[in-house]
Amino acid sequence: MRRAAAIALLATACLHPRPEAPPLRVGTSGDYPPFSLARDGRLEGLDVEIARRFAHDGGRRLELVPFRWPELMRDLAAGRFDLAMGGVTLRPERAVAGVFTRPVAEAGAVVLAHQRLDPRSSWLRLGVNAGGHLERLAARLFPHALLVRTHDNRALAELLTSGAADAILTDEAEADALAVPGAVRLGPFTRDRKGYLGRDPALVAELDAWLRAREADGTLAALRARWLGPERARPRSAFASDLDALVALVDLRLAFMPAVAAAKRQSGRLVEDPGQEARVLAAVRARAAERGLDPAGVEALFRAQIEAARALEHEFLVHPEPVDALDLEREARPALARVSELIVDRAADLVGDPAALAALDPARVAEALDASLAPAAQRLAIARAIALLRASSVTWRERTGLCAGRDSTAREGWKRLSGLEPRDDALGGDPEGLGASPGYSRPPALGGPHCLRSRLLERPPRLLAECARRSGRACRGLVDEPLGPGELRGHARR
Repeated sequence: MRRAAAIALLATACLHPRPEAPPLRVGTSGDYPPFSLARDGRLEGLDVEIARRFAHDGGRRLELVPFRWPELMRDLAAGRFDLAMGGVTLRPERAVAGVFTRPVAEAGAVVLAHQRLDPRSSWLRLGVNAGGHLERLAARLFPHALLVRTHDNRALAELLTSGAADAILTDEAEADALAVPGAVRLGPFTRDRKGYLGRDPALVAELDAWLRAREADGTLAALRARWLGPERARPRSAFASDLDALVALVDLRLAFMPAVAAAKRQSGRLVEDPGQEARVLAAVRARAAERGLDPAGVEALFRAQIEAARALEHEFLVHPEPVDALDLEREARPALARVSELIVDRAADLVGDPAALAALDPARVAEALDASLAPAAQRLAIARAIALLRASSVTWRERTGLCAGRDSTAREGWKRLSGLEPRDDALGGDPEGLGASPGYSRPPALGGPHCLRSRLLERPPRLLAECARRSGRACRGLVDEPLGPGELRGHARR
C-alpha cells in the first residue's frame, strides 16, 4: 500500500509539475570591461558573474539581454529586462527611472593621454563613449574640449592609439582593463559608484539583501579581486556594506541638486523652500519611528544634507552647467522621496550594530563622501550626524500599544511595525509623505501592494529580532528561547 501511495504521488507530481519560476532578465552592454564584455560569443565580467550567481541562488534561469547605453533608460522603461547590470553608475536621472541596489564597486572618472596635458584646454579632442554617464561628465568637467564620441565602448582605446583623439575619458576600473601602452593617467575627477538598477522595488530589495549577505561571507570580495584587481578586493562586513550604501545614497541625493536648482530657476522658485523642507523632515521622522530609530537623530542627518543641498543649488545658479532636465514635481521630488526612505532604512541597518556604530570615525566617513558635491565642513557635519544615529528610546511595547489595557490596538500596531499592510510608493510609503507633490502619479511598475514581497523577505525577521533584543525575550520561530507566559504568542505566530 505504501508503494502504491508513493507511485500515486509521483504520478500526480508528473501530471501537475511545479510551475517554473520566471526567468531573470538582466540587461548588460557587453562593451564595458571589466564589468560586462562580450568575448568569443560569450558574456563575461564582474556584473555578469554576479547576475549568474544571483539567478542560480534564486532558482531562476538567467537571460542576458544586450542594450546600448543611449537606450538604457528607454529599454528599462519598456520592460525589456528586469535589472540593468554592467557597470551602471548611480546617477539622478537613472534614479528617476528605477531603484538602485547598494554599490558593489567604486571607480572615479580618469583621463588617459599619451602625454601630461591640461584636459580643460580648448584644443583638446577628448574621446568618450556616447550616451552614458561619462559623456555627460565630459560635457560638465571639460566644457571647452571637442568631444569625439564612439557608440561602441570597445573602440575607446583605439581613438587614443590611432590619434583620432588626444585623450579619452573613462573610469579607473576600465582604464586598468584597457591597459593602453605608455598612457598617462590624470584624475580621478569624481567618486562614482556602480550598482544595479531595476523598476520592481521588490526584486531590487531581494538583490540588495543578497548582495549584503555576499559581502558578509566574502563572495563579492573574491569576485572583485578576480575582475577588478587585488587593490579593489577589500572585504566588507555587513556593517561596512550598509555604511557604503548609506554614503552612496547621501551622495546620490546631493547629486540631484543641480537639476533641482535648474528646475526651480525655470519655474521662478527660490532655492529656500521651508514648506518642502518641513514636509521632508516630518516624513523622515515618521519613517525613523517605523524603523525603530531615534527621530531626532534622523532629522539631524537630513538637516545636514539639506544644508549641503542648499549650498549646491546656490553654486549651480552662480555657475550653471549642463544638467539633465527633470520635472521638479513629477520626477525629481518623487525620486528624492524614494532615496530619502532608503537612507532611513540603511541608517536603521547601521543602528542594528551599535558597537560598530560607536566605533565609527566621522572623519573617515566624511572622506568617503564625494568632495565634488560638498565642501569638507558640510561633509563632516553629515558624517557626525551618521555617527550619532541611535535606536529609539521608545520601547516596542509603547509604539505598538501592546500593554495591559491597550490590547485593542495590538493588531494594528503589529501590522504597522512589521510592514504587513499595502503602501503606495516604490518602496512602501506615501509619496506625498516623503516630499512628492500632491497629485503625483506613481509609475505603474513601482510600488503598490506588491511591495509586500520585499517586506516579507527582509523586514519582519529583523524586526522580530530587534523586538526580542529590546524586550529581553525571544520570539518563537526565530530564535531558540521560548516566549514567557502571556508574551504575545498569538502575535508572534501571525
